[in-house]
Order: sequence, then structure tokens, then C-alpha cells
Amino acid sequence: HAFLDAVDVVLQGVIDYAARLAAHCEREAAACSDPDRAAELAEMAVNLRQVPAGPARTYWQALQSVWLLHMIFHATMNGNAIGRLDQFAWPYLRDDLAAGRLDLERAAELTDCFCLKFNERAAATEELRPENREAEDLDPLARTRHYTSSQIAGRRDRLDATNHWLQNVVVGGLTPEGEDGTNPLTYLLLESYRRHQMTNPLLTLRLHRASPEPLVRYACEVLKEGGGMPALFNDEQLVPALERIGIPTRDARDYTNDGCWEVIIPGRTDFGFQRLSLMLCLEWALHRGVSRIAGFAQGIDTGDPRAFTCYDDVWRAFLAQLDAMVQRVVRDVVETLNDRHSIAPVPLLSALIDGAIESRRDMTAGGARYRTFALLAESAAHAIDALAAIKKVIFDDQRATMAELCDALDTNFVGYTALRNALLAAPKYGNDDPYADAVGRALIDAFTETIARHARAHEDGLRFPAGVGTFSWYIGIGEGLGASADGRLAGEPVAPNFSPALGRDRLGIPGAILSYAAMHNANLPAGGPLDLRLNRSLVEGEEGTGRMAALLRTFVETGGNMLTLTVVDAEELRAAQRDPESYRSLRVRMGGWCAYFTMLGREQQDHHIRRQEGRL
Repeated sequence: HAFLDAVDVVLQGVIDYAARLAAHCEREAAACSDPDRAAELAEMAVNLRQVPAGPARTYWQALQSVWLLHMIFHATMNGNAIGRLDQFAWPYLRDDLAAGRLDLERAAELTDCFCLKFNERAAATEELRPENREAEDLDPLARTRHYTSSQIAGRRDRLDATNHWLQNVVVGGLTPEGEDGTNPLTYLLLESYRRHQMTNPLLTLRLHRASPEPLVRYACEVLKEGGGMPALFNDEQLVPALERIGIPTRDARDYTNDGCWEVIIPGRTDFGFQRLSLMLCLEWALHRGVSRIAGFAQGIDTGDPRAFTCYDDVWRAFLAQLDAMVQRVVRDVVETLNDRHSIAPVPLLSALIDGAIESRRDMTAGGARYRTFALLAESAAHAIDALAAIKKVIFDDQRATMAELCDALDTNFVGYTALRNALLAAPKYGNDDPYADAVGRALIDAFTETIARHARAHEDGLRFPAGVGTFSWYIGIGEGLGASADGRLAGEPVAPNFSPALGRDRLGIPGAILSYAAMHNANLPAGGPLDLRLNRSLVEGEEGTGRMAALLRTFVETGGNMLTLTVVDAEELRAAQRDPESYRSLRVRMGGWCAYFTMLGREQQDHHIRRQEGRL
């Protein structure tokens, strides 16, 4: 009974906390000379005495209940996303509107107050400003908890992520019954984000073929304000992908995301993830398992790459490295996953997760209905480009030998300019190029099939959904990689998430979307965003909105998985560097979240400018 006793203690703690807040509001109301404010405080006290101890009776109470629990979860280091707010809060707003308790103006005010509350923690301290950051020496051995990632951990990345707290609201999309879920609250939430230029909560819009055209166009108007929000998820891809890993259709249609974009089934899932570097696998295959940056063996020895006589030799060595990496991660997760409940059980969160109370087990001990641990391919675009370049330049065209390629990589291309230029000119992902896209599809299929093979023995209690992502760590990820066969120099950043490498998508947005759609077929249930950028001049006026809406429809129809669109001009970013005080509200997308541009480090700012210009 220990678990249920713990649940009883923490639930009573939440109720007692709400009662203390209610008493505080009552005291404030009694002392307030403003009758309007006193009435608000009195109603706040009524709300807090009703929720979360009991069911919400009004829209305001529903928001209060959600906020209080969300705040408590974050205060106890159990941060989680909000989920489908327009689905579970709309019935309360609908009833309030029908009964005349609220009008839309008051509903919009409550929605704004709820959203703005997430930003109370926003830090804009002098420490964050690029001119006040101290230079740091990189330690090639300093890695994150993602031990299969190439990311070198540093203070820069931690400071850049200061205002990211895993707070994500999802709107739109299919209902569990398969109907479109768009409702007036969907629009209120989109409008609140547009009007207040927030970075929190993060906002995601689910789309499908039958999404209403007014919703699609309204989302475009919000995107035109900048910040890369809402992110766009395609139900036509993600729902079947979830079904393929054994999630029932009703639950699959109800998906949301974790703190950034990783897909989960809300209220029913114990979730974790790890990034696996495809570029490390290729680097090890071309260097006998040794990291060029760390200088020692991290992978397995797959033989002397200088002796490889055909592309299949390279491919087999890469697959062997990938297989060993996936096998290690799956084994480690299975062996250690249940250790959490003896170290850090979460009885409050477990009390609200389907399955835990019924099974009398904390979610960390396997009590949740679903247990998923996503394996996310890192630096995928560069791995595709590098493999395509080896196939084309070394073996098809025989422009160089494998020995010469290995020597070039060892020297970071010093003395091998002609070879590097040939590698850079090879077919690249992001251009709707059949050659590169065939390599890419084979790579993603191999990644997902390798995961499925190792996960099969554990599928009764644990799922390993595949995805592709870097989040915001693309600079640190690149710092942990040596020179690569796509022509990339040692230490250069990698592309964010599943986006084409910087400067290599020469056909623009259409080519990027078509290549991206060709990479997967309902086999990335954890997600894999394509992050694109648009100049403001391309989306001005109604005509620009129409172009954006057509782009979103194309993303859905071609089978895209996730898409983010940041609308900003390179000159606008440069102006913000010169005069940060005049651009304090300028926001940019950071791979999995949104940040105020002037609060990022100079290195990150410069990288955003290069990405906007599409240059290396």
C-alpha cells in the first residue's frame, strides 16, 4: 500500500496548498479598496476552494486547475506539457457562453491571462546578453546525458535555454472519434500568442486533410508575426505511425507532445528519449570506431576503411556501427528503467496517469498505460549527404580513393580542396534529388528497422518509437564531430532536426519539403521536424497568406511529419544585434522551442543569420 499512501499524501498536499491560496485571496479581497479587484479576488478564492479538489464548473476554474497543477509539477521537477487545451477546456467555455456567464471578450481575457502566466518566470538578465558572456574552452570529453550524441556540453547551450521550461500547448487536429477538433478556443489560443509575442507556452497546431481553411489561414497570420509558432504537426503521418507501434486508433488520434515536439499520448504515457548520432556512426565506420574529436575508440572496429572497395563496404560498416549503438541503448534502457522508482518516484503525477492507480504502481515502476522511450536520429541530413557523396564521388565517379578520403578527413581537408569541392557538389538532401533522396530513405529505413529489431523482445511493456532531431543543440553537436564526407569541416554546426544542411537546399522550400516527405512513411512516430525560414517579403498581405496556406496544405498532402516556419529577415536580425533594446520582442525558433533573439549568445545569433541567408 506504500504507493497509494504516497498518492494520498501528495493529493492532500495539493488540496491544502489550494486552500492556503484561497485564504490569501480572501484576505486580499477584504483589504482591497477597489471593488472590481476585490470581486476578482473573491472569485479567485471561490475557484481555489473548488479546484483542483473537485471538478471544475466554469472555464475560469478549468484554467485555474490546469495552471495550479502545472505549476506544482514544475516546482517538484516533474515538468510536463499542457497538451490539448482547446479540447479539454472547450466544454467549460462552451457551457459558460451558452449560460451567459461569459462573453467572448471576457473569455479572451481569461485565455490571455492564462497564457501570460507562463511567462512570469522569463529571465532577461544581463548575464544572458551576448556582450556579457565569457568565452569558454571546449572540453571534447564533456558530453550530455545523451552519451550516444556528439554534443559537447557547454555553458552557452545552458544559457540559451534559460527560458525553455517544457510548456507546450497543442491545438486543432483530429478528435479520438476521427472528427476535426477545431473550436473557438483553438482560435482564442492562436490569437493570444499572436497578440502578446510570447515565447511561452510553446504552441503547436495539428493539421490534417480536412482542417478548416479559416484555421489554416489564421495560423499563417500568426506565423507571419515571427517566432516560429505554432509548430505544425501532420495527423496524416503521425496517427498511422503511432498505430504501427501498437497504439490504438482512438489514443493515437489524441496524441500531443512532450516539452519540445516529441510525440506522446497525454495522460497515459511514461516517456523518455535519447539522441543517437548518425554522423558518429559514419565517423566511426571511417575511422575504425575512433572519434576524431575525442581521440579514442567509442564505436566498434569495422575494419580499415582504406581497404573498402565499394559503397556496400561503407554501408555495411555504417550499419554495423548503428546496430551496435542501438543495441547498447536498448539494453541500457531496459536494464535501468525501473531503477527510477526506488530513487525518485512521482506519486502526484502517477495519480493523474491512466494505469497507475489501477495497477497500484508508480508510473516510474511501469504503472502507466504506455511506456515509450524514443530513439532520435541526430545529424541525419549530414549523414545522408556524406553517404551520398561517398557513393557518387568515390565509387560512381572515382574522383578519389577511399584512402584519399580518409586522409582528407584526418587533415580537415587541408591540402584536399579539390576533393572537398567535389564532395560539396555531390547530390544533397533537400533538393528533391532522386539520388540523394534514395540514400536518405535507405538510411531512415535502416534506422527504424534496426530499432524495431532490437525493441521487439520488449514490446509487451516498452515501446521504442523512432524519430529525428537535434533540438536546439546543433552547434554543440557539430563541435563534437570531425570533418565529414559531405564536405563539412570539423566543428561546424549541423542542420537542426531533419532540415537540409545549411546552404545545400538550392531549390528552396519546395525542394526541401519534397525531399523531406520522401524520407519516411509513417515510421517516425516520435516525430522529426523540418525547420524552414521565410523572408517577410514573401508573405506580405493576403497574397502572402495564400502562399503560406498552400505551403501548409502541400506539407500535409505530401506526407510531411512536422514543420516549423520562422518568418524573419536577415537584416532584421542584424539590426537586433546592433540595437537590442529596440528588438526585445524579436523571436526565433530554436529547434524545439522559441527564444528572444537578443537574449541568445552571439554565436547562436550569427548562426541564425547564416541560416536565414542560406549560407555556410
